[in-house]
Amino acid sequence: MKNQLIKSLIGSIFATLSVSAWADIQDVRDNLSKLRVPDGFHVDIYAEVPGARQMTLGTNGNVYVGTRGNKVYAVVDKNKDHKADQVVAILDDLTVGNGVAMVDGHLYVAEQHRITRYAAPDFDLTLPFKAMREVVYDKLPNKAHHGWRYIAAGPDNKLYVTIGAPCNICDPSGIEASIIRLNPDGSQVETFAKGVRNSVGLDFQPGTNTLFFTDNGVDLLGADIPHDELNAAPKAGLHFGFPFFAGGDARDPNWKNKTPPAAVTKPVAEFQAHSANLGFKFYTGKQFPSEYQGNAVIAQHGSWNRKEPVGYQLVRVTFDEQKQVKETKVFIDGWLSAEGEVWGRPNDVLQLPDGSLLVSDDYNGVIYRVSYDGKAASKAAASAKPTSSADQTLSGFAMPESVFAAPDGTVYVSEIGEFGKAGDGKITQIAADGSRKTLADGLNDPKGLDLFNGQLYVADVDRVVRIDAQSGQQTVLADSSAFPRKPVFLNDVEIDGLGNVYISDSGDDNGKGAGIFKIAAGKVTEVLKGNAGIKRPNGLLMDGQNSMLVADFGTGKLFRVQLGAKKATVTLLNQGFGGADGLVRDAHGHLYVSDWAGGNVWQLAEPKATPQRIIQGYQSAADISLSADGQSLLVPDMKAGTLHSVPIQ
Repeated sequence: MKNQLIKSLIGSIFATLSVSAWADIQDVRDNLSKLRVPDGFHVDIYAEVPGARQMTLGTNGNVYVGTRGNKVYAVVDKNKDHKADQVVAILDDLTVGNGVAMVDGHLYVAEQHRITRYAAPDFDLTLPFKAMREVVYDKLPNKAHHGWRYIAAGPDNKLYVTIGAPCNICDPSGIEASIIRLNPDGSQVETFAKGVRNSVGLDFQPGTNTLFFTDNGVDLLGADIPHDELNAAPKAGLHFGFPFFAGGDARDPNWKNKTPPAAVTKPVAEFQAHSANLGFKFYTGKQFPSEYQGNAVIAQHGSWNRKEPVGYQLVRVTFDEQKQVKETKVFIDGWLSAEGEVWGRPNDVLQLPDGSLLVSDDYNGVIYRVSYDGKAASKAAASAKPTSSADQTLSGFAMPESVFAAPDGTVYVSEIGEFGKAGDGKITQIAADGSRKTLADGLNDPKGLDLFNGQLYVADVDRVVRIDAQSGQQTVLADSSAFPRKPVFLNDVEIDGLGNVYISDSGDDNGKGAGIFKIAAGKVTEVLKGNAGIKRPNGLLMDGQNSMLVADFGTGKLFRVQLGAKKATVTLLNQGFGGADGLVRDAHGHLYVSDWAGGNVWQLAEPKATPQRIIQGYQSAADISLSADGQSLLVPDMKAGTLHSVPIQ
């Protein structure tokens, strides 16, 4: 009975979404101004297509669009002005005609129960496609739950089709919960990947031809578990964990005692639970800036079963020179407002020949076009200023890394000087009237700052220095020999209400030597080691008794570390923050995360909420602080040598 109720609930939710009236196109156009896009990028309406889902490109530039209903559409841009001139329903008798792919001039449609082929749609859209239909494979599981298929042609000229599990979590049978591979004529069908719960997006990485696919985790386990996934399958026969793993490393309570296969392939990237990562494409165009080359741009459809919605955005996954995942970051957001109101749901991504991207939205019944002209980006690069026009800037600092505002309005800034040079670092004191003076000098590479009982605590490469906030008198609280192991790259400082001092060690570039130390009663202990799952701990922020938020500079992820037990426990909360650096929380409970590598600052309603980018355009947004009145965010731009005060109210 419980399972039937759950199925009924989920079915009714999807039914509501599928029959909801699509927004008036003018309303959608008016809402485009709510989208947050990088400088130089633009989002426009390309076409109105009711229930638009997966898209594929014809040889003549037509775009074919599947739906979760009975139709497939052809979108025609006759005059090539990047706006549709005609939208034609070429099929209207399908059973969940979600998946579409073009191979050798033929349109393939993956329905719930079968794969069909239609000849030469690019030649004439008035052809009798129903009469021309060829069924190439008719043995797909004809089950409605997760019955929307995604199909793509691989570099081996074979078709790859996702087959979702017909349940929230259950023991699949046959080809359920898999990705199958077959020839375009329907022959040589094989199971390419197993243990795939609900993938609605796949593409092949340029340069490696590896199949990547998104997968959505099990529902009804909680608001923040399990994570959604991006997986890589370089060969056939791999198992990706379902149902033994609900998503990532999470286990469903009813499956914890069941033994998974000996070799389960782990995700290459994880996303916020219930963000619903669906269609994506590897970017190979020339229109976007070079840093977008090879990125995977993923459509997050958004949550349906979470009190505080998440997703509703486009994210980028970047890769290193070895084609391995480097980080995830938000590309375009704003379909979800700060108040939790949803006005759009990205669904699939398609690259046009000119290098622009199309993004389908089945909630509004539209397809957006994302383009880049570089004009705004050039202006931003020249000014190196954030998006806020109310920004106040102080200049003349030598590599400012961290800032701290005392309750009386005095601001302290750590200046590294020449990186790696001993003795040229200092702490600058800025009075409430704006006057500056050097409070303490002779430091090495001072970074993180915190203030407790009139004393500044500074992370200085491999030691912690205490400085009287009035006189500037220095005391080495803990030198290198006081640590249980040799510190590598001491970075941030955080002090709890009892005066215990926590210091992050970001380790080397690969995270070797990383960890978190604690100084209590003059003794230094290591409370988190480098093998705990945080690659390069950086920003620290107390988050309740014996609990701490940690920004990972190495992966752009945000973690919570519980310190009370004998062994610290680490929980992934969020990600996509680039070179995650500083953490601070305002009086309203909003969290702010700076991105040193990308020059961004993000705001989150709570640690697991969808990040909203509020500042961009800095060279390197370092360790941040709130102003004394809590009305502004203080942001050192380390490479630019500037300190910014940006209103946040």
